[in-house]
Amino acid sequence: MALVSLPPDILTQIIFYTPSIADLAALSRSCRLWHSLCDMKTREKFHCITIRPNEDSINHAFGLLMKILKCPKLADYVRHIEHYQRPERNASWIEIEEHRSLKAAERDLFREAVHEAGFRESEENAIFNMLMQDSLKDADDIQPYSRYYGSAGEVMGNYITQALAAILISVSPNLENLAMPQPFFSHTVVHAPGGSPGTEYLPYYYPLDRLLQRANADPSNVFYLQNLRRVYFIVDETCFFERGKNYLPIDFFDCTKLVNNLPSIESVGTDSLCEEDYSESRLEPGSSNISRLYLNHCALRMPYLAYLTLSCKELREFQYRIGGRRVAAAVTVPFNPRGFIKAICPHKVTLEILDIDAEHNMYYFDNYDIDDNYRWKIDDRAPNFVYDDYYHSDPELQSKASLCGNMGGSLKEFLSLRRLSVRIEFLLYFAQGVPKERLSDRYWENEATRDEYEDSMLPNELPESLEYLCVRGYERGENAMHDAQIDALMAHFESGSSQIKEIVGIDECIPHSEDLFIQEPEEAYLWSLGKHGHNLF
Repeated sequence: MALVSLPPDILTQIIFYTPSIADLAALSRSCRLWHSLCDMKTREKFHCITIRPNEDSINHAFGLLMKILKCPKLADYVRHIEHYQRPERNASWIEIEEHRSLKAAERDLFREAVHEAGFRESEENAIFNMLMQDSLKDADDIQPYSRYYGSAGEVMGNYITQALAAILISVSPNLENLAMPQPFFSHTVVHAPGGSPGTEYLPYYYPLDRLLQRANADPSNVFYLQNLRRVYFIVDETCFFERGKNYLPIDFFDCTKLVNNLPSIESVGTDSLCEEDYSESRLEPGSSNISRLYLNHCALRMPYLAYLTLSCKELREFQYRIGGRRVAAAVTVPFNPRGFIKAICPHKVTLEILDIDAEHNMYYFDNYDIDDNYRWKIDDRAPNFVYDDYYHSDPELQSKASLCGNMGGSLKEFLSLRRLSVRIEFLLYFAQGVPKERLSDRYWENEATRDEYEDSMLPNELPESLEYLCVRGYERGENAMHDAQIDALMAHFESGSSQIKEIVGIDECIPHSEDLFIQEPEEAYLWSLGKHGHNLF
Protein backbone atom coordinates (compact mmCIF):
# COMPACT_ATOMS: atom_id res chain seq x y z
CA MET A 1 0.00 0.00 0.00
CA ALA A 2 1.47 3.35 -1.10
CA LEU A 3 0.09 5.20 1.92
CA VAL A 4 2.14 3.26 4.46
CA SER A 5 5.34 4.60 2.94
CA LEU A 6 4.43 8.12 4.03
CA PRO A 7 6.03 9.59 7.18
CA PRO A 8 4.23 8.73 10.45
CA ASP A 9 3.20 12.33 11.09
CA ILE A 10 1.43 12.43 7.71
CA LEU A 11 -0.35 9.17 8.49
CA THR A 12 -1.43 10.61 11.82
CA GLN A 13 -2.89 13.63 10.03
CA ILE A 14 -4.81 11.35 7.67
CA ILE A 15 -6.33 9.59 10.68
CA PHE A 16 -7.14 12.91 12.33
CA TYR A 17 -9.05 14.20 9.32
CA THR A 18 -11.00 10.98 8.74
CA PRO A 19 -14.41 11.85 10.26
CA SER A 20 -16.03 8.42 10.24
CA ILE A 21 -15.21 5.99 13.03
CA ALA A 22 -16.38 3.18 10.72
CA ASP A 23 -13.89 4.24 8.04
CA LEU A 24 -11.11 4.27 10.62
CA ALA A 25 -12.10 0.80 11.78
CA ALA A 26 -11.87 -0.46 8.20
CA LEU A 27 -8.50 1.25 7.77
CA SER A 28 -7.30 -0.30 11.02
CA ARG A 29 -8.01 -3.79 9.68
CA SER A 30 -6.03 -3.24 6.49
CA CYS A 31 -2.54 -3.73 7.96
CA ARG A 32 -0.61 -3.82 11.22
CA LEU A 33 0.77 -0.30 10.86
CA TRP A 34 -2.68 1.23 10.47
CA HIS A 35 -3.96 -0.96 13.29
CA SER A 36 -1.29 0.41 15.60
CA LEU A 37 -1.76 4.03 14.56
CA CYS A 38 -5.55 3.98 14.74
CA ASP A 39 -5.64 2.43 18.22
CA MET A 40 -9.30 1.56 17.68
CA LYS A 41 -9.92 0.10 21.13
CA THR A 42 -9.09 3.41 22.82
CA ARG A 43 -10.54 5.54 20.04
CA GLU A 44 -13.94 3.83 20.19
CA LYS A 45 -14.07 4.26 23.97
CA PHE A 46 -13.63 8.04 23.75
CA HIS A 47 -15.10 8.84 20.32
CA CYS A 48 -18.67 9.34 21.60
CA ILE A 49 -19.44 10.15 25.24
CA THR A 50 -23.07 10.01 26.38
CA ILE A 51 -24.17 11.55 29.67
CA ARG A 52 -27.58 10.73 31.15
CA PRO A 53 -28.97 11.60 34.60
CA ASN A 54 -28.47 8.19 36.18
CA GLU A 55 -25.69 6.90 38.38
CA ASP A 56 -24.18 4.45 35.88
CA SER A 57 -23.90 7.09 33.17
CA ILE A 58 -22.63 9.77 35.57
CA ASN A 59 -19.88 7.53 36.92
CA HIS A 60 -18.91 6.27 33.46
CA ALA A 61 -18.53 9.85 32.17
CA PHE A 62 -16.61 10.82 35.31
CA GLY A 63 -14.22 7.91 34.75
CA LEU A 64 -13.55 9.00 31.17
CA LEU A 65 -12.98 12.57 32.31
CA MET A 66 -10.54 11.35 34.97
CA LYS A 67 -8.54 9.44 32.34
CA ILE A 68 -8.45 12.48 30.06
CA LEU A 69 -7.21 14.75 32.85
CA LYS A 70 -4.45 12.28 33.67
CA CYS A 71 -3.57 11.74 30.00
CA PRO A 72 -4.69 14.81 27.97
CA LYS A 73 -3.82 13.12 24.66
CA LEU A 74 -6.95 10.97 25.09
CA ALA A 75 -9.08 14.09 24.64
CA ASP A 76 -8.02 14.18 20.98
CA TYR A 77 -10.23 11.12 20.41
CA VAL A 78 -13.43 12.83 21.63
CA ARG A 79 -15.49 13.90 18.62
CA HIS A 80 -19.08 13.52 19.79
CA ILE A 81 -20.77 14.34 23.11
CA GLU A 82 -24.43 13.72 23.92
CA HIS A 83 -26.08 15.15 27.02
CA TYR A 84 -29.66 14.38 28.04
CA GLN A 85 -32.36 15.91 30.25
CA ARG A 86 -33.57 19.47 30.03
CA PRO A 87 -33.93 21.55 33.21
CA GLU A 88 -37.64 21.64 34.00
CA ARG A 89 -37.42 24.46 36.52
CA ASN A 90 -35.18 27.21 37.84
CA ALA A 91 -33.35 25.88 40.88
CA SER A 92 -30.01 26.89 42.27
CA TRP A 93 -27.34 24.37 43.17
CA ILE A 94 -27.00 23.74 46.90
CA GLU A 95 -23.56 22.46 47.88
CA ILE A 96 -23.62 19.12 49.69
CA GLU A 97 -21.10 16.69 51.09
CA GLU A 98 -18.70 15.22 48.53
CA HIS A 99 -19.23 11.54 47.75
CA ARG A 100 -16.06 10.84 45.78
CA SER A 101 -12.81 9.95 47.51
CA LEU A 102 -9.97 11.31 45.41
CA LYS A 103 -6.30 11.77 46.03
CA ALA A 104 -5.05 15.31 46.47
CA ALA A 105 -3.39 15.26 43.04
CA GLU A 106 -6.63 14.09 41.41
CA ARG A 107 -8.63 16.81 43.13
CA ASP A 108 -6.13 19.35 41.85
CA LEU A 109 -6.63 18.08 38.30
CA PHE A 110 -10.38 18.64 38.53
CA ARG A 111 -9.95 22.02 40.20
CA GLU A 112 -7.63 23.13 37.43
CA ALA A 113 -9.99 21.85 34.71
CA VAL A 114 -12.93 23.76 36.17
CA HIS A 115 -10.83 26.91 36.42
CA GLU A 116 -9.48 26.54 32.88
CA ALA A 117 -13.06 26.18 31.60
CA GLY A 118 -13.65 29.75 32.77
CA PHE A 119 -15.54 29.23 36.02
CA ARG A 120 -14.49 31.44 38.91
CA GLU A 121 -15.13 31.87 42.64
CA SER A 122 -18.58 30.63 43.72
CA GLU A 123 -19.26 29.02 40.35
CA GLU A 124 -15.93 27.22 40.43
CA ASN A 125 -16.62 25.85 43.91
CA ALA A 126 -20.15 24.81 43.02
CA ILE A 127 -19.17 22.99 39.82
CA PHE A 128 -16.33 21.21 41.59
CA ASN A 129 -18.91 20.13 44.19
CA MET A 130 -21.19 18.82 41.42
CA LEU A 131 -18.36 16.75 39.96
CA MET A 132 -17.70 15.20 43.35
CA GLN A 133 -21.16 13.56 43.47
CA ASP A 134 -21.40 9.91 42.45
CA SER A 135 -25.14 9.41 42.94
CA LEU A 136 -28.50 11.16 43.27
CA LYS A 137 -29.46 9.35 46.47
CA ASP A 138 -29.31 12.43 48.72
CA ALA A 139 -31.48 14.61 46.48
CA ASP A 140 -34.66 14.09 48.49
CA ASP A 141 -32.90 15.39 51.60
CA ILE A 142 -32.40 18.80 49.97
CA GLN A 143 -35.54 20.56 51.10
CA PRO A 144 -35.85 23.27 48.40
CA TYR A 145 -35.63 20.65 45.64
CA SER A 146 -38.59 18.74 47.06
CA ARG A 147 -40.84 21.76 46.47
CA TYR A 148 -40.66 21.44 42.70
CA TYR A 149 -42.87 19.45 40.39
CA GLY A 150 -41.06 16.25 39.50
CA SER A 151 -38.38 14.49 41.48
CA ALA A 152 -35.64 16.17 43.48
CA GLY A 153 -33.22 13.85 41.70
CA GLU A 154 -33.97 15.58 38.39
CA VAL A 155 -32.79 18.92 39.73
CA MET A 156 -29.62 17.39 41.12
CA GLY A 157 -29.11 15.26 38.01
CA ASN A 158 -29.39 18.30 35.73
CA TYR A 159 -26.54 20.03 37.50
CA ILE A 160 -24.24 17.01 37.81
CA THR A 161 -24.62 15.93 34.18
CA GLN A 162 -24.23 19.49 32.91
CA ALA A 163 -21.07 19.96 34.97
CA LEU A 164 -19.62 16.77 33.48
CA ALA A 165 -20.64 17.78 29.96
CA ALA A 166 -19.20 21.29 30.36
CA ILE A 167 -15.80 20.12 31.58
CA LEU A 168 -15.60 17.31 29.01
CA ILE A 169 -16.32 19.85 26.27
CA SER A 170 -13.69 22.23 27.64
CA VAL A 171 -10.94 19.59 27.52
CA SER A 172 -11.87 18.11 24.10
CA PRO A 173 -10.26 20.30 21.42
CA ASN A 174 -11.41 18.16 18.49
CA LEU A 175 -15.10 17.98 19.42
CA GLU A 176 -17.18 18.19 16.23
CA ASN A 177 -20.68 17.07 17.22
CA LEU A 178 -22.80 18.03 20.20
CA ALA A 179 -26.30 16.77 21.02
CA MET A 180 -28.10 18.30 23.99
CA PRO A 181 -31.49 19.52 25.19
CA GLN A 182 -32.19 23.14 25.99
CA PRO A 183 -29.53 23.62 28.71
CA PHE A 184 -31.47 26.27 30.63
CA PHE A 185 -34.95 26.58 32.04
CA SER A 186 -35.49 30.12 30.81
CA HIS A 187 -33.37 33.13 29.95
CA THR A 188 -36.27 35.50 30.48
CA VAL A 189 -38.13 34.25 33.57
CA VAL A 190 -36.37 34.45 36.93
CA HIS A 191 -37.62 32.34 39.78
CA ALA A 192 -35.56 32.24 42.95
CA PRO A 193 -36.27 29.15 45.09
CA GLY A 194 -36.62 29.57 48.82
CA GLY A 195 -34.18 28.30 51.36
CA SER A 196 -33.15 28.48 54.96
CA PRO A 197 -31.39 31.65 56.19
CA GLY A 198 -27.70 31.60 55.42
CA THR A 199 -28.01 29.05 52.59
CA GLU A 200 -25.75 30.03 49.69
CA TYR A 201 -27.17 29.60 46.19
CA LEU A 202 -25.44 29.57 42.83
CA PRO A 203 -27.45 31.69 40.34
CA TYR A 204 -29.90 29.52 38.41
CA TYR A 205 -27.73 29.42 35.28
CA TYR A 206 -26.68 25.87 34.55
CA PRO A 207 -23.01 24.93 33.91
CA LEU A 208 -23.36 23.93 30.26
CA ASP A 209 -25.45 27.00 29.54
CA ARG A 210 -22.79 29.22 31.13
CA LEU A 211 -19.94 27.57 29.25
CA LEU A 212 -21.67 27.93 25.87
CA GLN A 213 -22.73 31.53 26.50
CA ARG A 214 -19.17 32.50 27.36
CA ALA A 215 -17.65 30.71 24.37
CA ASN A 216 -20.19 32.02 21.86
CA ALA A 217 -19.86 35.60 23.10
CA ASP A 218 -16.11 35.67 22.42
CA PRO A 219 -14.85 32.51 20.67
CA SER A 220 -11.36 33.94 20.25
CA ASN A 221 -10.96 34.10 24.01
CA VAL A 222 -11.48 30.37 24.66
CA PHE A 223 -9.56 27.32 23.51
CA TYR A 224 -12.50 24.89 23.33
CA LEU A 225 -15.37 24.56 20.83
CA GLN A 226 -13.13 25.83 18.03
CA ASN A 227 -13.89 22.78 15.87
CA LEU A 228 -17.57 22.25 16.73
CA ARG A 229 -19.46 21.84 13.46
CA ARG A 230 -22.82 20.23 14.14
CA VAL A 231 -25.30 20.69 17.01
CA TYR A 232 -28.52 18.77 17.57
CA PHE A 233 -31.02 20.10 20.11
CA ILE A 234 -32.98 17.31 21.77
CA VAL A 235 -36.68 18.14 22.09
CA ASP A 236 -38.17 14.67 22.36
CA GLU A 237 -39.16 13.51 25.83
CA THR A 238 -38.39 16.77 27.57
CA CYS A 239 -41.94 17.67 28.60
CA PHE A 240 -44.03 16.17 31.36
CA PHE A 241 -47.29 16.50 29.44
CA GLU A 242 -47.98 14.08 26.58
CA ARG A 243 -44.32 13.50 25.90
CA GLY A 244 -43.75 11.40 22.82
CA LYS A 245 -47.03 12.33 21.09
CA ASN A 246 -47.30 16.09 20.62
CA TYR A 247 -44.93 18.57 19.07
CA LEU A 248 -43.01 20.04 22.01
CA PRO A 249 -41.67 23.56 22.65
CA ILE A 250 -38.20 24.71 23.55
CA ASP A 251 -36.66 28.17 23.22
CA PHE A 252 -34.92 27.23 19.98
CA PHE A 253 -33.87 30.80 19.21
CA ASP A 254 -31.99 31.16 22.49
CA CYS A 255 -30.56 27.67 21.99
CA THR A 256 -29.09 28.62 18.61
CA LYS A 257 -27.64 31.77 20.18
CA LEU A 258 -25.46 29.52 22.34
CA VAL A 259 -23.51 28.28 19.30
CA ASN A 260 -24.22 30.53 16.30
CA ASN A 261 -21.04 32.61 16.62
CA LEU A 262 -18.57 29.73 16.95
CA PRO A 263 -15.88 29.78 14.24
CA SER A 264 -16.46 26.31 12.74
CA ILE A 265 -20.20 25.92 13.30
CA GLU A 266 -22.04 24.63 10.23
CA SER A 267 -25.35 23.06 11.12
CA VAL A 268 -28.06 23.04 13.76
CA GLY A 269 -30.98 20.64 13.79
CA THR A 270 -33.87 19.34 15.84
CA ASP A 271 -37.00 17.19 15.67
CA SER A 272 -40.59 17.41 17.02
CA LEU A 273 -40.33 21.15 17.73
CA CYS A 274 -43.17 23.63 18.05
CA GLU A 275 -43.03 27.24 19.17
CA GLU A 276 -43.08 28.45 22.74
CA ASP A 277 -46.15 30.54 23.45
CA TYR A 278 -44.48 33.19 25.57
CA SER A 279 -40.89 33.34 24.37
CA GLU A 280 -39.56 36.85 23.77
CA SER A 281 -36.38 35.65 22.09
CA ARG A 282 -35.58 36.91 18.58
CA LEU A 283 -32.75 36.47 16.09
CA GLU A 284 -31.09 39.42 14.40
CA PRO A 285 -30.68 39.28 10.59
CA GLY A 286 -27.21 38.21 9.49
CA SER A 287 -26.08 37.38 13.02
CA SER A 288 -25.36 33.66 12.68
CA ASN A 289 -22.50 31.58 11.28
CA ILE A 290 -24.89 28.62 10.95
CA SER A 291 -25.29 27.69 7.29
CA ARG A 292 -27.35 24.49 7.47
CA LEU A 293 -30.70 24.12 9.27
CA TYR A 294 -32.51 20.80 9.75
CA LEU A 295 -36.03 21.06 11.20
CA ASN A 296 -37.70 17.67 10.91
CA HIS A 297 -41.06 16.53 12.29
CA CYS A 298 -41.70 20.14 13.35
CA ALA A 299 -44.65 22.55 13.34
CA LEU A 300 -43.41 26.13 12.95
CA ARG A 301 -45.11 29.23 11.61
CA MET A 302 -43.76 31.21 8.70
CA PRO A 303 -42.43 34.11 10.84
CA TYR A 304 -40.45 31.61 12.91
CA LEU A 305 -38.88 30.03 9.82
CA ALA A 306 -38.09 33.47 8.41
CA TYR A 307 -36.30 34.50 11.59
CA LEU A 308 -34.06 31.45 11.21
CA THR A 309 -33.29 31.85 7.50
CA LEU A 310 -32.66 35.59 7.75
CA SER A 311 -30.38 35.17 10.76
CA CYS A 312 -27.88 33.19 8.66
CA LYS A 313 -25.06 35.10 7.04
CA GLU A 314 -24.98 32.39 4.37
CA LEU A 315 -27.64 29.68 4.14
CA ARG A 316 -26.43 26.61 2.25
CA GLU A 317 -28.97 23.98 3.26
CA PHE A 318 -32.50 24.17 4.62
CA GLN A 319 -34.72 21.24 5.52
CA TYR A 320 -38.19 21.61 7.02
CA ARG A 321 -40.64 18.73 7.41
CA ILE A 322 -43.83 18.28 9.35
CA GLY A 323 -45.43 15.05 10.58
CA GLY A 324 -44.77 12.31 13.08
CA ARG A 325 -46.38 14.21 15.96
CA ARG A 326 -49.84 15.25 17.06
CA VAL A 327 -50.86 18.90 16.85
CA ALA A 328 -52.22 20.52 20.00
CA ALA A 329 -55.96 21.27 19.94
CA ALA A 330 -56.09 19.90 16.36
CA VAL A 331 -54.81 23.24 15.00
CA THR A 332 -52.42 22.93 12.09
CA VAL A 333 -49.60 25.37 11.45
CA PRO A 334 -50.01 26.78 7.92
CA PHE A 335 -47.15 26.97 5.45
CA ASN A 336 -47.08 30.23 3.48
CA PRO A 337 -45.25 29.67 0.16
CA ARG A 338 -45.06 33.35 -0.74
CA GLY A 339 -43.54 34.28 2.60
CA PHE A 340 -41.12 31.36 2.54
CA ILE A 341 -39.74 32.21 -0.89
CA LYS A 342 -39.20 35.79 0.24
CA ALA A 343 -37.45 34.53 3.39
CA ILE A 344 -34.85 32.54 1.43
CA CYS A 345 -34.27 35.13 -1.32
CA PRO A 346 -31.30 36.71 0.50
CA HIS A 347 -29.51 33.39 -0.05
CA LYS A 348 -29.95 33.04 -3.81
CA VAL A 349 -26.20 32.77 -4.34
CA THR A 350 -25.39 30.34 -1.52
CA LEU A 351 -28.37 27.95 -1.08
CA GLU A 352 -27.38 24.48 -2.31
CA ILE A 353 -29.98 22.12 -0.83
CA LEU A 354 -33.68 22.80 -0.18
CA ASP A 355 -36.04 20.15 1.20
CA ILE A 356 -39.58 21.23 2.13
CA ASP A 357 -42.24 18.70 3.15
CA ALA A 358 -44.87 20.94 4.73
CA GLU A 359 -47.06 21.70 1.73
CA HIS A 360 -49.93 19.63 3.11
CA ASN A 361 -50.55 22.70 5.29
CA MET A 362 -50.31 25.06 2.32
CA TYR A 363 -53.75 26.56 1.75
CA TYR A 364 -53.10 29.11 -0.97
CA PHE A 365 -53.37 26.92 -4.07
CA ASP A 366 -57.02 26.44 -5.00
CA ASN A 367 -58.72 26.27 -8.38
CA TYR A 368 -59.29 30.01 -8.56
CA ASP A 369 -55.53 30.58 -8.44
CA ILE A 370 -55.25 29.23 -12.00
CA ASP A 371 -56.62 31.02 -15.04
CA ASP A 372 -58.04 29.42 -18.18
CA ASN A 373 -54.56 28.95 -19.65
CA TYR A 374 -53.30 27.10 -16.58
CA ARG A 375 -51.26 30.14 -15.59
CA TRP A 376 -50.45 30.40 -11.89
CA LYS A 377 -51.41 33.74 -10.40
CA ILE A 378 -49.15 35.25 -7.80
CA ASP A 379 -50.77 34.59 -4.45
CA ASP A 380 -52.08 37.97 -3.31
CA ARG A 381 -54.09 36.69 -0.36
CA ALA A 382 -51.02 35.68 1.62
CA PRO A 383 -49.64 38.24 4.10
CA ASN A 384 -47.62 41.07 2.58
CA PHE A 385 -44.72 40.19 4.83
CA VAL A 386 -43.94 37.04 6.72
CA TYR A 387 -43.81 38.61 10.16
CA ASP A 388 -47.52 39.39 10.41
CA ASP A 389 -48.28 37.37 13.56
CA TYR A 390 -45.38 38.77 15.55
CA TYR A 391 -45.34 42.37 14.49
CA HIS A 392 -48.82 43.71 13.79
CA SER A 393 -48.73 45.87 16.93
CA ASP A 394 -45.01 46.67 17.11
CA PRO A 395 -43.79 49.45 14.75
CA GLU A 396 -40.11 48.79 15.50
CA LEU A 397 -40.39 45.15 14.57
CA GLN A 398 -42.60 45.94 11.59
CA SER A 399 -39.69 47.92 10.18
CA LYS A 400 -37.59 44.76 10.29
CA ALA A 401 -40.30 42.95 8.37
CA SER A 402 -39.45 45.03 5.32
CA LEU A 403 -36.22 43.05 5.08
CA CYS A 404 -38.35 40.22 3.79
CA GLY A 405 -41.36 42.07 2.42
CA ASN A 406 -39.31 43.87 -0.24
CA MET A 407 -37.63 40.72 -1.49
CA GLY A 408 -38.64 38.59 -4.42
CA GLY A 409 -37.31 36.03 -6.84
CA SER A 410 -37.84 32.72 -8.58
CA LEU A 411 -36.33 29.26 -8.57
CA LYS A 412 -34.06 30.01 -11.52
CA GLU A 413 -32.31 32.78 -9.57
CA PHE A 414 -30.92 30.35 -6.98
CA LEU A 415 -27.61 29.94 -8.75
CA SER A 416 -26.03 27.31 -6.45
CA LEU A 417 -29.05 25.06 -5.87
CA ARG A 418 -28.04 21.43 -6.46
CA ARG A 419 -30.76 19.41 -4.70
CA LEU A 420 -34.44 20.31 -4.50
CA SER A 421 -37.21 18.29 -2.82
CA VAL A 422 -40.70 19.85 -2.81
CA ARG A 423 -44.34 19.15 -3.64
CA ILE A 424 -45.50 19.62 -7.26
CA GLU A 425 -47.64 22.71 -6.53
CA PHE A 426 -44.87 24.47 -4.68
CA LEU A 427 -42.37 23.56 -7.41
CA LEU A 428 -44.45 25.30 -10.09
CA TYR A 429 -45.18 28.28 -7.86
CA PHE A 430 -41.49 28.64 -7.01
CA ALA A 431 -40.58 28.35 -10.70
CA GLN A 432 -42.92 31.23 -11.57
CA GLY A 433 -41.50 33.30 -8.73
CA VAL A 434 -42.66 35.92 -6.28
CA PRO A 435 -42.33 39.62 -7.19
CA LYS A 436 -40.80 42.10 -4.79
CA GLU A 437 -44.00 44.11 -4.47
CA ARG A 438 -47.46 42.85 -3.66
CA LEU A 439 -49.70 42.59 -6.71
CA SER A 440 -53.36 43.57 -6.64
CA ASP A 441 -56.11 42.02 -8.74
CA ARG A 442 -56.15 45.25 -10.80
CA TYR A 443 -52.49 44.60 -11.63
CA TRP A 444 -53.46 41.42 -13.42
CA GLU A 445 -56.06 43.21 -15.57
CA ASN A 446 -53.22 44.83 -17.52
CA GLU A 447 -52.57 42.51 -20.47
CA ALA A 448 -48.95 43.63 -20.87
CA THR A 449 -48.30 42.87 -17.23
CA ARG A 450 -49.87 39.43 -17.56
CA ASP A 451 -47.71 38.71 -20.59
CA GLU A 452 -44.65 39.56 -18.49
CA TYR A 453 -45.57 36.73 -16.12
CA GLU A 454 -46.74 34.37 -18.85
CA ASP A 455 -45.95 30.77 -18.01
CA SER A 456 -43.04 29.06 -19.66
CA MET A 457 -42.43 25.36 -19.32
CA LEU A 458 -40.75 24.14 -16.16
CA PRO A 459 -37.38 23.17 -17.73
CA ASN A 460 -36.77 26.81 -18.64
CA GLU A 461 -37.28 27.92 -15.04
CA LEU A 462 -34.84 25.57 -13.31
CA PRO A 463 -31.40 26.74 -12.18
CA GLU A 464 -28.55 25.41 -14.30
CA SER A 465 -26.83 24.09 -11.17
CA LEU A 466 -29.65 21.64 -10.29
CA GLU A 467 -28.50 17.99 -10.10
CA TYR A 468 -31.29 16.28 -8.14
CA LEU A 469 -35.05 16.88 -8.08
CA CYS A 470 -37.60 15.13 -5.86
CA VAL A 471 -41.24 15.88 -6.73
CA ARG A 472 -43.69 14.94 -3.97
CA GLY A 473 -47.42 14.44 -4.39
CA TYR A 474 -47.51 14.09 -8.19
CA GLU A 475 -49.88 11.57 -9.77
CA ARG A 476 -50.43 11.49 -13.51
CA GLY A 477 -53.95 12.28 -14.63
CA GLU A 478 -54.99 14.33 -11.64
CA ASN A 479 -54.10 17.72 -13.12
CA ALA A 480 -53.59 18.50 -16.82
CA MET A 481 -51.23 21.40 -16.13
CA HIS A 482 -49.07 19.25 -13.89
CA ASP A 483 -48.90 16.53 -16.54
CA ALA A 484 -47.85 18.99 -19.25
CA GLN A 485 -45.13 20.48 -17.08
CA ILE A 486 -43.80 17.08 -15.99
CA ASP A 487 -43.78 15.81 -19.60
CA ALA A 488 -41.68 18.81 -20.61
CA LEU A 489 -39.40 18.28 -17.63
CA MET A 490 -38.79 14.60 -18.42
CA ALA A 491 -38.18 15.30 -22.10
CA HIS A 492 -35.60 17.89 -21.11
CA PHE A 493 -34.01 15.46 -18.63
CA GLU A 494 -33.85 12.57 -21.10
CA SER A 495 -32.29 14.80 -23.76
CA GLY A 496 -29.21 15.11 -21.56
CA SER A 497 -29.05 18.86 -22.08
CA SER A 498 -29.11 19.71 -18.37
CA GLN A 499 -26.98 19.06 -15.30
CA ILE A 500 -29.80 17.05 -13.67
CA LYS A 501 -28.65 13.54 -12.82
CA GLU A 502 -31.75 12.20 -11.07
CA ILE A 503 -35.48 12.97 -10.87
CA VAL A 504 -37.70 11.01 -8.48
CA GLY A 505 -41.43 11.07 -7.77
CA ILE A 506 -42.61 10.88 -11.39
CA ASP A 507 -43.35 7.20 -12.02
CA GLU A 508 -44.33 6.50 -8.42
CA CYS A 509 -46.02 9.07 -6.20
CA ILE A 510 -44.04 10.11 -3.15
CA PRO A 511 -46.55 10.94 -0.39
CA HIS A 512 -46.19 14.12 1.60
CA SER A 513 -45.99 14.28 5.38
CA GLU A 514 -49.01 15.16 7.52
CA ASP A 515 -49.64 16.16 11.11
CA LEU A 516 -51.36 13.59 13.30
CA PHE A 517 -54.80 14.47 14.64
CA ILE A 518 -56.21 11.33 16.22
CA GLN A 519 -56.29 11.15 20.00
CA GLU A 520 -54.19 8.01 20.24
CA PRO A 521 -52.04 7.79 17.11
CA GLU A 522 -50.56 4.43 16.24
CA GLU A 523 -46.93 3.94 17.22
CA ALA A 524 -46.03 3.31 13.58
CA TYR A 525 -46.88 6.92 12.71
CA LEU A 526 -45.15 8.54 15.66
CA TRP A 527 -41.59 9.77 15.48
CA SER A 528 -39.42 9.45 18.57
CA LEU A 529 -35.74 10.05 19.17
CA GLY A 530 -35.36 6.77 21.04
CA LYS A 531 -36.88 4.74 18.21
CA HIS A 532 -35.70 6.56 15.10
CA GLY A 533 -32.69 8.56 16.23
CA HIS A 534 -31.54 11.56 14.22
CA ASN A 535 -29.46 11.81 11.06
CA LEU A 536 -27.59 15.03 11.76
CA PHE A 537 -24.27 13.39 12.66
